[in-house]
Amino acid sequence: MTVARQNVMSAKVNVEYINPFIQASQQVLKQVANIDFKLGKVYIKEPTYRVDQVVVIIGMTGNIKGQVNFCMSLSTAKSIASLMMGGYPVNEFDELAKSAIGEMANMIMGNTSTLFSQKGLKVEITPPSILIGENMTLSTTKMINICVPLLLDNGDKIDMDVALMEN
Repeated sequence: MTVARQNVMSAKVNVEYINPFIQASQQVLKQVANIDFKLGKVYIKEPTYRVDQVVVIIGMTGNIKGQVNFCMSLSTAKSIASLMMGGYPVNEFDELAKSAIGEMANMIMGNTSTLFSQKGLKVEITPPSILIGENMTLSTTKMINICVPLLLDNGDKIDMDVALMEN
């Protein structure tokens, strides 16, 4: 799966920077939760936007800087946490479930960093921060924000919002 070049041509971000995020997401979701997904239509998101009930934020520094926001509904987060814990029912988004979702995002970003290093780019990541709430708004001003919708096989969705700038 790769990003269609025309979807992000107007962005001042190298489209090749998005593909490692997609590749790492495929590997990690399959490995830790046996989840497959289809890639939705990739698009440029406004710098300020409303988000779902659960957001995992991981920052990046190095040759590429910015942040990646993994946005999903509470039910999606609980479903993924359950799958990561071998099908153990997750009725409440408790500390264990939050830890699982944070670790999933952390693993995706760690794998993404490795893929960038194989291309000669140094990228370091911050620990994940998890936001939970209703009617939240995020702002990624001064960065191009590319939304990569991951359409999970069970009908759930994760919007992987990649806000980058080159150093």
